[in-house]
Amino acid sequence: MRRPAWLLPFLLLAGTVQGVTVDLPQQLMQADRDFCEAVAAGGLEAWLDHMAPDAVRLPGLGDAAPIQGKAAIAAADGPLFADPARKLLWEPTSAAAFADGQLGYTTGTYRFVQFDAGGAEAAVLGQGRYLTWWGRDESGRWLVLLDTGEADPAPTATD
Repeated sequence: MRRPAWLLPFLLLAGTVQGVTVDLPQQLMQADRDFCEAVAAGGLEAWLDHMAPDAVRLPGLGDAAPIQGKAAIAAADGPLFADPARKLLWEPTSAAAFADGQLGYTTGTYRFVQFDAGGAEAAVLGQGRYLTWWGRDESGRWLVLLDTGEADPAPTATD
């Protein structure tokens, strides 16, 4: 599987640390799954609850400026969660942590889904891959420090 070029600096940085603890990646994977479950149920409020106070959102890898801080993230991402019939869902596929146990990341796939009145998936409005950088707060809880994603290319007539 070919990894997006934007992941390379993060993967290289993570690869420079020796002694990664085996249990930490599983903790990160679970934190990411719990994050998704909370956001599916609680929308924007849950999204923000899992963000560090100075978290950064990189809205794609184009020319858009980074969004920093919960208030700015709420303003930028609020429309994403405005319709309760539309949900952002994701699944982590990999995780790694630094040896000190305070920082790590998850990568995975996401889908933006429209649900019908009965609660069944009606349409996938978008999908792609994401990278979330995590840090522990003073209580030991994993919080999002940086989040970004890249949409999959639209299907072509030959796909």
